[in-house]
Amino acid sequence: MYAALRCAVLSSFATFLYHSLLAPPVLGAAIASHRDAAVSANDWDPILNGDENAQCGDLAVIFARGTFDKGNLGPWVGGPFRGALLSKSSDIKIMVQGVSTDDYPADLAGYTEEGGSDSCARSLGAAVQVYASHCPDSKVAIWGWSQGALCAHKALGELGDAVANVIALGVFGDPISVWEDSVDYPAIAGGTTLLSYCEATTPDPLCTNPMEDFPHNPIAFVDRLKTIWGEVDAAEMNDAQREALRDLLTELPRQAMDQLDQLARDILDGHLRRWLLTPEHFWYGIDGKVRTAADDLVRVYKGQQ
Repeated sequence: MYAALRCAVLSSFATFLYHSLLAPPVLGAAIASHRDAAVSANDWDPILNGDENAQCGDLAVIFARGTFDKGNLGPWVGGPFRGALLSKSSDIKIMVQGVSTDDYPADLAGYTEEGGSDSCARSLGAAVQVYASHCPDSKVAIWGWSQGALCAHKALGELGDAVANVIALGVFGDPISVWEDSVDYPAIAGGTTLLSYCEATTPDPLCTNPMEDFPHNPIAFVDRLKTIWGEVDAAEMNDAQREALRDLLTELPRQAMDQLDQLARDILDGHLRRWLLTPEHFWYGIDGKVRTAADDLVRVYKGQQ
């Protein structure tokens, strides 16, 4: 059966590649800097860089971005979540950090091959340990969206004694339910509150039941995703999200083509849902969920005081 599926992939490859090459290239100017405030946050940098005089926050938040995201937060969820958090910070000193782009490329391979990047989890855990050693009285919240949510789960096993500082694990569009049969994620410690947000009104297929049947031929599946994204209404997006949408129309099919063998195996193994990176999965920074999450995190923090 796999041989037949592989044959179907190869027979469609030339046509798909031809159409993919017609997509506009990702320009260097469109690649967001890790210092771009719309997609990045580096409040922990003085501490992570060993500055002995670095100031501590009351609440230190580290965020793992999703697949394809630029910067160290990303425009879809991390950047809007940071904005929502800072709007709540009149009486709380909140410091936000994204997981290092050097350690975590947020590419499709880290998601489809590892169930969330292992290097992301190690980097996140190490950052929390450094922060907690310098700021032992600070409370820490670990957050992630999409692949970043899986990274956040994995990072719970990389915290060492710093786990005592972690008051919350927050996740948007958490795909853990479609990965738990393959990956053994660490348990959540007793002192850590889980805050999880899944879009159910316009269902996010990575954390709830999908509403649409997708093709089971790998090429046809990727073509379908590309068509869906090409029809997205960008009216409610900010400038960084519109730029990310343009990049996604190129990056999703390009990276999916590099993962065709993995996609074929996942189809045969009944894991196609892992690949349903539809627009509903990207909406948490647009539909108000980030504001709800910011309120909930502040409530958890104040409950610890």
